Amino acid sequence: MALRCAGRIPYNGGAAGKLSEHGDARADWYRPGQGEVHLTAESQHPRPTAWISVLLITAGLLAAPGQTVAGPYVEGDFIEITGTVADASGVPIPDVHVIFRAAKKSFSVSKFGKATRDEVRQQTSTDPHGQFSFRWRWVEYYNRYEVLVGIPRRSAAGESFEILSQLDISKRIKKGSPVVVALTVQEGEFLDNLRDFLASVDTEDERRIYNEMGNPDRVQTIEHPTHDEISWWYFQAGKAYRFRDGELQQVVHFEPVTPFDA
Repeated sequence: MALRCAGRIPYNGGAAGKLSEHGDARADWYRPGQGEVHLTAESQHPRPTAWISVLLITAGLLAAPGQTVAGPYVEGDFIEITGTVADASGVPIPDVHVIFRAAKKSFSVSKFGKATRDEVRQQTSTDPHGQFSFRWRWVEYYNRYEVLVGIPRRSAAGESFEILSQLDISKRIKKGSPVVVALTVQEGEFLDNLRDFLASVDTEDERRIYNEMGNPDRVQTIEHPTHDEISWWYFQAGKAYRFRDGELQQVVHFEPVTPFDA
């Protein structure tokens, strides 16, 4: 019987498996030039070590990764990633952050599943027409590519990135450059409210509280005949700051509220 294998097998074990000067393994179970492993009549009941050798070679062929499919690129080529960001109505969104992210996705023994590591990223912002572009040098090591749209948010714990839209371009990027994508931000109202709030922070007290606490969970405005009263609510911190015409008047403390998705 014969165990067929793709290509020639350089065998590196035992006297019977020594390579000739032409690179052929001169062994009674190997027929040079045909890419086949042959079990002779003498090996109908081979010794355990012989079977182990055959199994190891076969397992190595099955497990060894093939050459990386780089598509139309060679190592070091530059790739152009361009696109637009718009709301659900198709209106371009200017001045939002766009991130191009590359990483290696592979099997993790410790997690016993797929894991992403060695992430690198580039960041830019959309222009007045909602357009953006990146220039990425192709490295075959990476196999997962994403484009993310978002806006930075400040909190008491520090800066974070609020993701508004996300697109996996791993398959598309291998088809050639330029890679043209279109991202849609569904939460247009959230973005508008956040921008309106940031534009309203203009007094010394407001800037100080914003730098300490970041974006509030809720902004409440009460209009009086002679002035406006605005409250910033931070539910997880258990605090509410009340301003009168931008000047801090009171800090209200209450039992912290944990969000439902925490």
